[in-house]
Amino acid sequence: DWDVVWPAGSDPYPYDEPDSAKAMIIMTDGEFNQEYDTSNGDSFDQAETMCDAIKDQGIKVYTVAFQAPPSGQAILNYCASGDDFAFTPESSEELTEAYTKIAQSISDLRIRY
Repeated sequence: DWDVVWPAGSDPYPYDEPDSAKAMIIMTDGEFNQEYDTSNGDSFDQAETMCDAIKDQGIKVYTVAFQAPPSGQAILNYCASGDDFAFTPESSEELTEAYTKIAQSISDLRIRY
């Protein structure tokens, strides 16, 4: 529940608000630098479980695998809500283009819902 993150007066809409769309952007190289709780599987298994739970809540997930190796691209492609939600920029220009497309897509989500 993310509403505690925002300052007073800017609380997000509840998940069941019919006139809102929830979206999340994940940007990383996809490298897991630290294993935390291996009793729940490796970092890739845990990331997949978390991404599944996020998407099960109806949240649209955009991913940006900036200069990511193949394994990083694979986990972020898995987490994305679809092919149109996954970006793999290699340069600053491509990164800017990816975020422009994400912003346009989120704007379209708001208009559609």
